[in-house]
Amino acid sequence: MGLEDWLRVAETGSDDEIREWILTGTTSGKPFTPYVPTLALPADLTSVLDFGCGLGRNFPYLVSVARRVTGFDLRPMIARCRTRPTAPSVTLSDDWDAVRREQFDLIFASLVLQHLDTPSIEARLADVARMAPLTYLLTRARSDAGDSVLDVVSRLGLFATGECVEVEHDDSTHQLRVIRRMAFEEARRRDEGHYEILLRSNS
Repeated sequence: MGLEDWLRVAETGSDDEIREWILTGTTSGKPFTPYVPTLALPADLTSVLDFGCGLGRNFPYLVSVARRVTGFDLRPMIARCRTRPTAPSVTLSDDWDAVRREQFDLIFASLVLQHLDTPSIEARLADVARMAPLTYLLTRARSDAGDSVLDVVSRLGLFATGECVEVEHDDSTHQLRVIRRMAFEEARRRDEGHYEILLRSNS
């Protein structure tokens, strides 16, 4: 799946098709609800950017931990998101040039970077390292292009990396279940699985 695929589904797909692309399994009954991170995030956040917000799946969680939430995504996805009710504290944008000039307490990137090609991952990570001191990342080990997302993070050298948590979807709670915790260097060598990590910007 590349950028053209995401644009196509955002522009022409049904809501059910979009949800399935964002969270595999929704067409067979998996609820389209946010995952609560298993990693401890800072308390009482002022501003959070939901990078790749899609249809706003993460907003119910993010507005519970931050006073202001900005959702960014592709133009057709934001157009769809604008047709849905959101909390007054949520602002939507499809203008990355404008968003990247802002500062946030936290960037929230859940199941997004895995769908970008490597140059795009590198560019977005370079931006977010300047935009916020912390980035919460939930990602599949390998991107759609076959590259290791965590290896790209390591190669850039823009973040201090701590413990990684391998997680999976829990069918009983529909939340993240911890499989095991491991050092970042071990996680970046893995070819399968989903991983959480809190990246601390070196900027």
